[in-house]
Amino acid sequence: MRRASVFALFALLVACTTEVTVEGGDHDEDEDVFLSDPDLPDRMLFAAGATVGDVARTACSTAGVKPLAQQLLAEVNCLRPDTLTSIASIPGVSLGAGALPQLNVGAARGLRAANRGEAITISSSTRATAQQYVLYYWYQHGRCTSVVSLAAKPGRSNHESGVAIDVPSYSAWKSRLTAQGFRWLGSSDVVHFDYQGAGAVDIRSLAVKAFQRLWNRNHPSDRIAEDGVWGDATASRMDRSPAGGFAIGPSCSGDPTPTPTPTPTTVSLTGVIYEGSDTSARVAGATVTVGARSTTASADGVYTLTGLPTGAVTITASKSGYTTATVDRVLATGVDNWGSVSLTRASGATGRLVGVIYRGTDATARIAGATVRLSTGQTATADASGLYTFPAVAAGAVTITASKTGFTTRSVTRTIAAATENWGSVGLSTGAALIDECGDVTAAGTCDGAIVSHCDGGRLVQVDCAASGQTCGIDADEGYADCQ
Repeated sequence: MRRASVFALFALLVACTTEVTVEGGDHDEDEDVFLSDPDLPDRMLFAAGATVGDVARTACSTAGVKPLAQQLLAEVNCLRPDTLTSIASIPGVSLGAGALPQLNVGAARGLRAANRGEAITISSSTRATAQQYVLYYWYQHGRCTSVVSLAAKPGRSNHESGVAIDVPSYSAWKSRLTAQGFRWLGSSDVVHFDYQGAGAVDIRSLAVKAFQRLWNRNHPSDRIAEDGVWGDATASRMDRSPAGGFAIGPSCSGDPTPTPTPTPTTVSLTGVIYEGSDTSARVAGATVTVGARSTTASADGVYTLTGLPTGAVTITASKSGYTTATVDRVLATGVDNWGSVSLTRASGATGRLVGVIYRGTDATARIAGATVRLSTGQTATADASGLYTFPAVAAGAVTITASKTGFTTRSVTRTIAAATENWGSVGLSTGAALIDECGDVTAAGTCDGAIVSHCDGGRLVQVDCAASGQTCGIDADEGYADCQ
């Protein structure tokens, strides 16, 4: 793994090669360039029960796929027994927060001889194919650029070989590691060492085959070639695989692909319905359907369906004003099954809506942390300066409701104009402050453009007459402001 401080000095990337025994074919070795540790634990929306694709598209840590990664490396040891071993028990060895402990048996023996019980930190060792898929997805799609700037295709990274380690204090350990069969990569990747001594085995092809076997074991009706070659068929199945691990795990028996025994049980499915790529922009009231079962997303965009059979399902989410969307998931027992769906607004005119939430009638007394909910189902939270923003709201009338604990919930109506910025600020009051909310506005009301304002028992009520195609005016007979 190459650090940004080193690569600032280089315009070209230097490929890393390893002269070791290759099981299942020859491979060119490629490198990964990280700006920070991609394996550090990270709590993300889809971390539990997600697919590998969910983690790749929503998180900036590979920690979410760690359970599946551990299954894959265990399957490698089934394919070639005693190839990998744990280095966590070697006296003095300290692993990075996200590093897996598995390493080639010969490399582990060389590491033990090199450190002789003294403290050494290994920031990265063997990386499973699932983790590399996430890194490669980020690199291809420009995600998590603060973490990774270059990633090899799955099945090609040097850290998938099983013989690579990264040692942050490389200068103190270089001579002792190289004396035990490790090769220092040099100035192109100063922390990186590849073991080339007795028993070195490159497992990259085996690692891909391990995934193919696990997939086939759990999907006998959707089998793929067990050839150890990374291709489109293998990539698409990896994307759909459960990050928390397969229901049927590693098997070292003679039958590489036993047919799973059907389990007569049901599971639950939970997810959120959100807009676009912003998982916090929840869509309330969407209809979620799985087979013959359906439910409605809550005010927070969350849905749950219980009593669903295990296996492959298609989740369909729909709501008026949005384009219906579907996602495929494989439901399994023993895990949290998640199936979140992103909805895109149907083609049509939208405008930007911004506003501030403030106390009483003093627009400078901002209220941070207030919840703002639109009649469209969109929600947002006011920032530290009381400002909220909705990038795209359908043109037309919309009701804006602001609330916060300790304050009186209040709604205003605005008409959203397309392709422009619209304002919808809301004043909230608490306790005795209600008597000050109306300011100079009386029960008879006033007009401010198309907005009519009345004082109702100390509460300021405003209506946008333009929402109904009218204007604000003063009734000639009663002197009362109203929409006309």
